[in-house]
Amino acid sequence: MKPAIKDLMDDHQIILRMLRALNGMCLRIGAGESVPAGDVAAALDFIKVFADYAHHGKEEDLLFPAMEAAGFPRGGGPIAVMLMEHEQGRAYVKSLAAALERVRAGEAAALKDLARSASGYSALLSAHIGKEDNILYPMAMDAIPEAGWAAMKKEFDRVEAERMGPKHRAAYIELVDRLTAAYPAPELVRPAGGMCH
Repeated sequence: MKPAIKDLMDDHQIILRMLRALNGMCLRIGAGESVPAGDVAAALDFIKVFADYAHHGKEEDLLFPAMEAAGFPRGGGPIAVMLMEHEQGRAYVKSLAAALERVRAGEAAALKDLARSASGYSALLSAHIGKEDNILYPMAMDAIPEAGWAAMKKEFDRVEAERMGPKHRAAYIELVDRLTAAYPAPELVRPAGGMCH
């Protein structure tokens, strides 16, 4: 396996663990139990910075352009589907953030919206990760010339360091460890599925 692809797949394992914690929070909310807003905010920060800004940034700014150069169209096929799902995820994150603000303002009914957005995001992203791990990344490894992989891994490292800022990877892993321990949930099922709906 290419080190750059291993890097992305390692990110996926950390993200899936956070999605389980998020599902655990939703189960608590659904059972009428309280979840500290700070824990939801910490999960939201992880999603925005680790999962979207850094991880999706590595894909959108580096992997997908390399795939385009190898002949994959950006406006159709697997890259278009992944980009569309990234945008759907961002919409869920936006609604999750809005619901969290309403919860913090004391609006009890916003808890249901928070749980609905978190559940929708978890379902979308777990299926998305399955598509990338099982379909997209093998396609990329077959198509991108060998010479491009070492440079891509160096660029991945640079993007991650720049985009995670003072919160580096280890701090986010500690957060995931804490939240998965605090909010246990059943393991997410990731359908391998096709690239299209």
